[in-house]
Amino acid sequence: MSRPPGVLRSALPLMSIRLVLQQVGLALIVFLLSILWLRVPDASAIEVIVSVLLGLLVLAIAGAGESAIMLHLAGAARTPWKLLRGALWVLAGALLWLAWSALLDHQRGNVFLYSGYLNSRFPASLRNFFSFQHIVVWLGRTWTLLQWIGFAVLALLVFVATASVRPRRALRIALRSLTCWLAVVLGAIGAAVITDLLMQWTPGHGLRIEMLSLVLRLSFTVLLDATVVCLVLAIMAVCIRRAGLPDAAPQSTLAGTPEESQPRTTDNP
Repeated sequence: MSRPPGVLRSALPLMSIRLVLQQVGLALIVFLLSILWLRVPDASAIEVIVSVLLGLLVLAIAGAGESAIMLHLAGAARTPWKLLRGALWVLAGALLWLAWSALLDHQRGNVFLYSGYLNSRFPASLRNFFSFQHIVVWLGRTWTLLQWIGFAVLALLVFVATASVRPRRALRIALRSLTCWLAVVLGAIGAAVITDLLMQWTPGHGLRIEMLSLVLRLSFTVLLDATVVCLVLAIMAVCIRRAGLPDAAPQSTLAGTPEESQPRTTDNP
């Protein structure tokens, strides 16, 4: 039997500009609707009802839209029941990710305290390299990496619960996939470093040039982050697709050899 292609090679055909734009467009629609929802007053009972309905609409669009993307990547049918179930799982995963982010933000508030303590523990000959400023940057990127890892784990659980017909097997395949974790770690580090460099750089040639530069840098950052997210989802989709395949059949016997159900020896004439 031929060996199946690698996870990354199987995931790349699932990547497309359309997929990235769909992810960006969904995020933009949810962002604009969220701004509209925040601007709805709540001075009367009718306004409160409108605010609640609009909030539910924002949640439904976000959950159903992301669920449709996951089902498409996994090659599953996008039925109303699957979209509804996926939307509920997406919302549950979003709540858990907000809780995880809040926990990391609480720890991130002590980054200067941790950095000062770690810097004081190094000998004087190493404090130029392990300086206070370097440790602050490293700890900040560590929190960002942990946030991405938490996102990847929750996204995998939501993805499997939404689109997989064999969730346990899909989880095992994804958790054992070195490609999946390398994509998360390297993608998170690359996106964080490039985002920091772009956001801290300013051209300094007047307000108009700086505003144009800000728009271009933000657009590139959004596309970069969306590409990383789509790549991670595509790799997870490959794991889910492989989990749905039947188990490998035993290797066929060579030509000229007896079948397993037939005796391998015969009586001499």
